[in-house]
Amino acid sequence: MATLKERLREREKELACVYSICLLAAGGPEPRDAAEGIARALCAAVQHESRAACVVRFRRIGSEDTVTVRRGPPVPEDGALRPALEAPLPDEDSVGWSGSVRMEYLDPDLSFLPQEKALLDSILVIAASILRTSNLITRLRAASEDLSAKNVALREVLSAIEADRRRTLLAFRERAAAEILPLAERARDRSLTEERRDSYLELLIRELERDVDSIGRGPEGRAALSPREREIAVQVRNGRTSKEIAELLGISRATVERHRHNLRRKLRISDRAVNLAGLLGGMSASAADGFDPYL
Repeated sequence: MATLKERLREREKELACVYSICLLAAGGPEPRDAAEGIARALCAAVQHESRAACVVRFRRIGSEDTVTVRRGPPVPEDGALRPALEAPLPDEDSVGWSGSVRMEYLDPDLSFLPQEKALLDSILVIAASILRTSNLITRLRAASEDLSAKNVALREVLSAIEADRRRTLLAFRERAAAEILPLAERARDRSLTEERRDSYLELLIRELERDVDSIGRGPEGRAALSPREREIAVQVRNGRTSKEIAELLGISRATVERHRHNLRRKLRISDRAVNLAGLLGGMSASAADGFDPYL
């Protein structure tokens, strides 16, 4: 029969085992590190530690990930029946792992104490807590990586939106300077007749309405138009005839016809059956010039 001193010594070893595994759990170890720590602590806690072997097996549920750790001397393959203790991990979905811990004595004449079976059950509860934490960390890490990837994609989208915004502002400034402001300046030119000033004012209103109606449209041409060609394009787009344009701008009809010819050439309209006014009606002159104010 074990003496009081021997029993106290065994209790000290069991408390040391629980304490060491609790310290291990506090560090949030990986499953393999946890298995190695549990095997080492259990072998040191049993009564005949030099003759004990411990095997810890963990398997991630729904995966091929497995962890197997063995500590202690090898068990002879002589077929002899040896004392052993084995217990499974608690069956909880939140743990994310299954498995068991097995203790075995190499000497068939040795036996485990009842307290050692209780110790093994207690350690498995702590092991389940360790694996549950590891499972949560794995899921959080995956969620973090997914969120990081989404943040990168979001930054790229925002960058593209900002680039489009800048391009839109630049295009609008170009159009305002090249097409809208000249119409406004001509409309307030006191040297023109009231009829011509009203014509420019009407063009200005139509162009502004076109901007409002055309939001979302993109460029349909890449021709580079001169300021005068831009001006002619605005007139043609608004349905003015060559004669009306010549009278409004104070130039000859032949000059207007030459500009219309250049517009067709730059817009690559070789078919005379294609109506220039109809084509220009689908774009602003700045769009024909390679800008896109309607992104």
